[in-house]
Amino acid sequence: MSTSAYQFGCDALIALGQAEETGRGARPLAHPRLPDILPRWDDICVTVLSLASQCGLLSYRLPDGREPPAAAAWWGRRESEVMPQPNILVAHGLGPAWAAPEVLPVLCALGLVESGQWATAAEPVLWRKEPPEWRLDIAADPRFQQALDRAVNKMPEDIRRRLDRLVTITEADVTEGLIRREAHQEGLRAEHGAGRVICLPLTRESVKQGLVFLRIHELDWLFFLNWRLSDGWLSPPARKRAMEIFHDSIAIRMRRAVVTQLYPDRLEFSG
Repeated sequence: MSTSAYQFGCDALIALGQAEETGRGARPLAHPRLPDILPRWDDICVTVLSLASQCGLLSYRLPDGREPPAAAAWWGRRESEVMPQPNILVAHGLGPAWAAPEVLPVLCALGLVESGQWATAAEPVLWRKEPPEWRLDIAADPRFQQALDRAVNKMPEDIRRRLDRLVTITEADVTEGLIRREAHQEGLRAEHGAGRVICLPLTRESVKQGLVFLRIHELDWLFFLNWRLSDGWLSPPARKRAMEIFHDSIAIRMRRAVVTQLYPDRLEFSG
């Protein structure tokens, strides 16, 4: 199973002054204390949702309340196994879900659930998770288009410079990448023996495709760290409160939309 949710959890405990970083996680502090600057509420919410889902304590359901077959198979459950009915009902464009007794009060305390259904504030938070069971059409929502217009028209100069650089792969970039890849392959052959290392032939085009893949990853991180749906591009002080929430569906959607609009001739970066 993936460890992303646990990484978010460790980061949250550190940001909340409850633990210290260990390099590979977090260690509880003997004398925890909330910091003067708290992390973003929405980032903490995404962390809680991620952890609860990862631990099997939160189950997003199909519109009829059933657990999707893929989820049952993931947890090794039999098709005949009876699952508890959803205790979070449909509201504000969000589908049904079931939360374990130890999780439901936390979701209520965070303001994500009220009166047995999703609260209004939960919708943009769950857009970041985009549970596939609900088949949300986020890009068609007028609020997404408004956020896109804001992201494009109110983009800070430093962000625009970084975007311009990331979507531009020069011949020098390809040459440098080719040299680096060739050196890496030679290192593998020297370490393991030429007869035991099989490497695909390197071409300038294959190296360029590899650079595109890496640049898309960097573009995603630009949005993960510097952009939020509710605020647009974050100011430098606001960036300090943002947690490193990756696998953020709405940030990835916005990156694709922004690149498509600003660089229509470079759609390889909008995938």
